Amino acid sequence: MLPISTYGGYDKIPKVEKDGILAHYRHDDIRKALSESSFDKGAFCECKPSESGNIEIEHFAPKSKYPDLTFEWDNLLPSCRKCNEAKSDFDTILEPIINPANVDPETIFTYDFFKICPIKDIPVEEIASRTINVCNLNNSRLYGIRASLLISLTEYMDELKDKLEEIEDQVNSQKKGNKITKLRNSIEKVEQNLEASNCYAGYCRWFVSNNDTYLKAKKYLSDYME
Repeated sequence: MLPISTYGGYDKIPKVEKDGILAHYRHDDIRKALSESSFDKGAFCECKPSESGNIEIEHFAPKSKYPDLTFEWDNLLPSCRKCNEAKSDFDTILEPIINPANVDPETIFTYDFFKICPIKDIPVEEIASRTINVCNLNNSRLYGIRASLLISLTEYMDELKDKLEEIEDQVNSQKKGNKITKLRNSIEKVEQNLEASNCYAGYCRWFVSNNDTYLKAKKYLSDYME
């Protein structure tokens, strides 16, 4: 427990004493468990530590305002430094934001090219919008990353389109089967980006779920396997 009542406020606790108490939740075992819970990604932006500083232990409800929650496991999140700094001590109790540990972000958020935005007409649209603003999830760093992903994914889709056309033009059954195998391999390469362990998997899943070429390739392969 932080001795706030003794000193009359969080900011008034001597740094040495405060650091000694807070070191308990910064223990490597806690950091490791939190990091593993999010596949070593930041809970808010899905970045890997190497892209935005080390994964830090974030208090969803800020410890400066809610010291009783400082060591509550359910109040801890793995966050990249950028998101942690942006969120700072924002009061998530008075003004709720989305907790990605409790709610599947893909049921709340969608994308418009490089921008993340709330899904329209959902009950928590206002909260989702506030989350984006508080955590600064639309910034030049993330725009750049999403732009690079968009280029890579578009190249994958061009590859799928070429393979579909090759299959449609092929009349020899054996050669057609070989090309279908190559199509399957290309689909698997795309879907590696969709795995939860990959950074920015949410953006990649949004892209392919709305891409006609990918959907056509998946359907073709499914029909062929039946």
